[in-house]
This record gives sequence, structure tokens and C-alpha cells, in this order.
Amino acid sequence: MNKFFDLKWRANANFKSGAIAMSLTSASAIEVRFDKRPDDDVLLAIDELVNVVRTEPGCMSYSIIALNKYFSSMIISGFWTNEKDMIDHFSNSSFAALIACLTSSCRSICFRSLFMDSEIRSQHAEP
Repeated sequence: MNKFFDLKWRANANFKSGAIAMSLTSASAIEVRFDKRPDDDVLLAIDELVNVVRTEPGCMSYSIIALNKYFSSMIISGFWTNEKDMIDHFSNSSFAALIACLTSSCRSICFRSLFMDSEIRSQHAEP
């Protein structure tokens, strides 16, 4: 899981020399596995639904990380500014549509959520 969060930091933060701080209270992750590479129309539908979810209140980031070049394993993660917005998101029609799209063709799906009330600090040194 640390490797996953390290990837998220690199993808979503503008790093410069020195310390950065980000206020984060909630995170969610959906790990999805398919028997083979999903059809292009399924991948496009997932991407479109993720783009809709990104516009929800409190959403800091919502992204897809392919775990292999075939997209047969992926993690879809969401980061939220507060617990309420993340919980509201779970009952939103766009989240329901995303889950329906995933479950229609996946082999397995695993869901995780994390709530915290502290500021995350990171130190990044230029190579």
C-alpha cells in the first residue's frame, strides 16, 4: 500500500525542494481484476465515469492506476477533503454507475476506505 500512496504523491502533488503539507481526511481505493484486458468500450466508460466523479464536492483526486500494461488489474483511488463528502459519494449515482460498469466485466473487486484527521507531511529531495 505504501508504494500505491507514493505513486499518488508523485502524480498529484507539485513537488519542489523542501517539505510540503496536504490536508487529507479520507481516501478510498477499488482494486479491480479482469480475466483479460477489458474491451475498449469498457475502459472508455470507466474513464468517463471517473471524470464525472472528479467533479463531486470534496473530491481532491480520483484516478485510475493500471497495474499492468493490459489493464487487467487496476486501482481506482479517490482522495477527499472530508469524511462526509466521501461517504456521500458512495451513495451518488455516478459511483453506482462506476461500480455497475466494473462488476459487469470484472473477475474480482475489492474496496477499501481510510479516514484520518491529521495533516500529511512529506519531504522531497531533488535527485
